[in-house]
Amino acid sequence: MAWQNVKLHLLMLLYMWICCQASFEVDVNCWWNRAHPVGHNVSVVCHTSARERAKSCDLFQLCVITPGQRHLLPSACVRTKETFNFSIAVKHRGHIRCTCNGKTADTCNVTVREGYPPSSPSRPDCVIEDFDEDFDEDIHCSWTKSNEPMIPTIYTLHWKDCDGNINSRESDQENVVINREEYTKSTYITAWVTAKNGLGSAQSEESIFNTGHIIRPDPPNNITHTFMPLVIYWNMDCDSVDPLDKKCQVQYRAHDHMLDWIQEDDFQSTFPLEDSQPYTEYLFRVRCHCGYEEKVMSNWSSVFSVRTPPAAPVGQLDVWSDCAPYSDNSSCNIYWKEMPPSQARGEISNYIVTLKLKNGTEIKQVIRQRRDTGSQHRTEQNCSQLIRFPLKMGVVGVFVSANTSLGTSVPTFMPFPVRGQTTPEVNLSVMGEKQTLRVSWSVHPQFSDSVLEYVVQYVSVPHRPCLSWVRVNRTQTSVTITGDFRNYTAYNVSLYAVFNNHSTFLKSAIAYTLQGVPPKVPQFHVKIVSQSSVILMWSPIPVHESKGVILHYLVGINETGYNVSSDRTSMHLSVLQPSRQYQAWVSAVSAAGEGMRSITTFFTTEENSYVTVPRRSQIH
Repeated sequence: MAWQNVKLHLLMLLYMWICCQASFEVDVNCWWNRAHPVGHNVSVVCHTSARERAKSCDLFQLCVITPGQRHLLPSACVRTKETFNFSIAVKHRGHIRCTCNGKTADTCNVTVREGYPPSSPSRPDCVIEDFDEDFDEDIHCSWTKSNEPMIPTIYTLHWKDCDGNINSRESDQENVVINREEYTKSTYITAWVTAKNGLGSAQSEESIFNTGHIIRPDPPNNITHTFMPLVIYWNMDCDSVDPLDKKCQVQYRAHDHMLDWIQEDDFQSTFPLEDSQPYTEYLFRVRCHCGYEEKVMSNWSSVFSVRTPPAAPVGQLDVWSDCAPYSDNSSCNIYWKEMPPSQARGEISNYIVTLKLKNGTEIKQVIRQRRDTGSQHRTEQNCSQLIRFPLKMGVVGVFVSANTSLGTSVPTFMPFPVRGQTTPEVNLSVMGEKQTLRVSWSVHPQFSDSVLEYVVQYVSVPHRPCLSWVRVNRTQTSVTITGDFRNYTAYNVSLYAVFNNHSTFLKSAIAYTLQGVPPKVPQFHVKIVSQSSVILMWSPIPVHESKGVILHYLVGINETGYNVSSDRTSMHLSVLQPSRQYQAWVSAVSAAGEGMRSITTFFTTEENSYVTVPRRSQIH
């Protein structure tokens, strides 16, 4: 009998322990109002819920702890969701934890965050969606929240029928459905929305509507157009309604522009687009209401697309060259960017290149427009939008124009760089960061007064058959270039000044948008000078392989290292001991860090002996 009592006692303890463990699974979410000014104390709201129901309520107590304070949950048993609030010092906001019945805090899952009380939602918009075969006459009510509370917020739709009965339905979204059996047809309903979270609550304005007048009509159809001027037409099926009672909204935008829709209101069945641009694709969509009491708008129509007729091109091509600063024009390639559709105003069929020769004659060449099939790999920003034209000997002037079926653009003169011209002192700075190059310069004001504009040219190293450039107003002294730049790649950035009939190269610099650790220094070897001195020699890392600007070389013997200027390729070391083995090393350093070391081992000669070739030399 005693053994049975012992077993029963052990079973009771085990049962209590299991219940105790189950009750410890508690979630605690705490937040404070971010919108309030931060004072000495902050009011904190905590919301708790038990993952598992406790088996014995008198065994457990939840305690939320902040530095120097303990806040007991009002209920002794966490059976359901509980909410309580308290104040803590501002500096302690991020140090909230909890315990369950004095146990360790790891049984309570605490989340601490900032949030906002909800502001008033918009007035609910309630309609009956006509889905043809699936027409169930449920009322779909939706609204928009005026702010983002950042913490869990419950929205509740309330509706009152003509008899004064009030119903409600909760949602964590911004919409609720009133089922057909929950309302009487062709009667008036008043609806409003409340929003509530741990920091507060808010209520929308009321919507009053007749349930027989809120069926959403079908969207407009049969959209057509005419030109000269551009006018859009559509049909809207509204039974037994005067055409003047219909009201429609039109939205439009140019297809090539990543802009929001432009909206125009109060139209019946036509919309004229004033000031439409030639050879531009426009997108349109329309929605209407049929003029009933509730004026329920249809959904938007399908998007209608139309391209306006072409016109003669306006503006000029953007033309530049890759002429070496001090070479003749025969080594040049002429480049120009494809003319934007807003300037071409039609399909460009070809380009006309006019060459002026030294003997005064002119030669016209026709270059067909390249069709981009989409398979060309872009190696540089704007590379696929460039046209390249190589020059030959004897060319002293180049003019380029674009040709369409309705005309030719004004020819663009290519200002070649002038050789042998004296240039002023220029300070050029190029800073690379992520996918941008920030270029700035300073030139003597007297020189800038006669400049028409500046051109900043940039090309990857080694030079690929693709060129990029931007034109800068003469009053500016900086520009930020954003493009599809490659990491760890050198870019040669050159500054040119453009005058009436020529351009002048001013200065260039190498820059990287993202730098990496340099590779090993190549061709590292030792030249023995005497029994106590040597010369360490190496080859510079090519710019296109260095992965970054070489700040300096780090050269060392055994454990001792020295910083050496990046423009040097040798170092003389003395005060060595005769007949000793040494280990020499060299590495390159960039802003990203030190590269791997090239190492070689050598022996100094014996005293009073002739200089000999190193016995052993290697690069690791």
